[in-house]
Amino acid sequence: METAIPTRRRSDRIAAPVRIRVIGNDAHGVAFGEETITVSFNQQGARISLSHSLLPDDIVLVKNLDNGIEEEFRVVGGFQPSGSRREWGVEALNQDSGIWGVAFVPPAEGLQPKVLIECAACKRAAQTTLSSIEYDVLLAAGLISRHCERCNETTRWKPSDQPLTAEMIAAGKPMTPAPGQDKRKVRRLKLVMRLRVRSAWGVVDIAQTRDVSKSGLCFVSTQRFQVGDKVFMTLPFAEYQAPVETEGTIVWAAEGTTGRFYGVQYLP
Repeated sequence: METAIPTRRRSDRIAAPVRIRVIGNDAHGVAFGEETITVSFNQQGARISLSHSLLPDDIVLVKNLDNGIEEEFRVVGGFQPSGSRREWGVEALNQDSGIWGVAFVPPAEGLQPKVLIECAACKRAAQTTLSSIEYDVLLAAGLISRHCERCNETTRWKPSDQPLTAEMIAAGKPMTPAPGQDKRKVRRLKLVMRLRVRSAWGVVDIAQTRDVSKSGLCFVSTQRFQVGDKVFMTLPFAEYQAPVETEGTIVWAAEGTTGRFYGVQYLP
């Protein structure tokens, strides 16, 4: 018996190519940066085309190259590969950021359909509302990536034909954050990659990042930069490639065993 999956979407999907830059770790744990386009997008997430492979539930940074807005996205899963590229479903952690430059109309109260899914590992089932990009991946691949409280790790989930119970309904309810907990705390991704850094004073270096986030990054360099310096960064840096610079300000510095560490905050 196959379970029917509702197809109503929580916001209109727009099939349009938007120029983006994706930064993250690939399926082998190697940091990468790739300029590509969206296949489609809506307020909850996007379907993007990449030559790099991703791991479900990983976090990637996506920057809209047209308006400069950068946000964190969770990898939901992949679609069937096409040649050397593959399309991936990613879900926005901050769905109010306006990264796509489009005003989406919210759905009417209570219209979001719910799906009964189960963990492929422990068979725990939950009736839950999925984001539109999760629907896309579930319809195309039959599996999505989610955290399982019973397994205490990220597992694959599939449509379930188990009889619906009160426990399944309760399992699908979102957890309420603790008082004072910040849901949108900026995450830092541990990424080690080359970048070119130059200051307004003419100091230039090919440095290495230590971590990045949507608000800034940390890099290590043998060159001397000063707190308060305005710097221009090409991330990631690749030879024989037209540079795309991001502006920032050095907000802290510290000595390390392999060089001097600098914290940079992006300029708006």
